[in-house]
Amino acid sequence: MMKNNSPFLVVLISCLWLSSCSVYMASQQKGASEETIKQCKTRTCLQTNGAELISQRTNKQDVLSEEVYQVQKPRGSAARAVAHGALDVATLGLWEVAATPIEGVLNSPDRYNLRVMYKADGETIKKIQVG
Repeated sequence: MMKNNSPFLVVLISCLWLSSCSVYMASQQKGASEETIKQCKTRTCLQTNGAELISQRTNKQDVLSEEVYQVQKPRGSAARAVAHGALDVATLGLWEVAATPIEGVLNSPDRYNLRVMYKADGETIKKIQVG
């Protein structure tokens, strides 16, 4: 005689589905550190590291001379994602009730501003000021 395992399967599937939110949120690697940005030598490097243009200024020859950017600080951690995964398994998914809002707060975008001065070619960076 076979028992009806439907409630067990629903709980199991729910636990597996719920155990992904905080793990995913914790693992997202976004943003760039000030050290990474300061190593950039060209405008293209800034943009590939996620710098968002706020304003720009050109000189009398209409060559780019200065820009202001906003950059998201780095966030996300593989170690934190592993910890969330372990706690999800240990608590059968109940950890998600606390972890998802916590990750939401931890992953709120923190940003910093950059003022970038360019050489005469309008592409090569002369100076970066963070602040």
